[in-house]
Amino acid sequence: MRLLSLFSGIGAFEKALSNLGIPYETAGWCEIDPKAATAYAAIHGADPGLNLRDVRTVDPAAVAPVDLITYGFPCQDISSAGRQAGLTHEDGSHTRSGLFFEALRLIRELRPRYAIAENVKALLNRKMAPAWQAVQDGLRDAGYVQYHAVLNARDYGLPQQRERGS
Repeated sequence: MRLLSLFSGIGAFEKALSNLGIPYETAGWCEIDPKAATAYAAIHGADPGLNLRDVRTVDPAAVAPVDLITYGFPCQDISSAGRQAGLTHEDGSHTRSGLFFEALRLIRELRPRYAIAENVKALLNRKMAPAWQAVQDGLRDAGYVQYHAVLNARDYGLPQQRERGS
């Protein structure tokens, strides 16, 4: 399976695939933060040359084909601890969390068999209804069937209570 990892951080999705024994080949990964990118490369033995850095500049032709896109777009403008601006500003420009639309662009252009996202539980709150609707509409319009759930880290053997939408 060929994977494109967006907003990669230190590679939690990749670690999950490895832990589950699911073989994959990395077509590319995107991490703009230099320290996180260094950690990603070290943890996964990844070629730093495959780091496409800024998701906004990813050329689909450079990574095609892909079977799976994973992404956890920025939550600062969705989180209850953040600005709660949603995906777009009043003028229509995108917030940091609006980088979701870049993931959607790549999903539309690359047509992976699967796309898996993760974000904060607050995306499902009433205040974020327009943002959640935009996510659902975008993926549905791209031809994808969606499933979502709120997962808690403590239910998976981790010593913390951390709920995330997936």
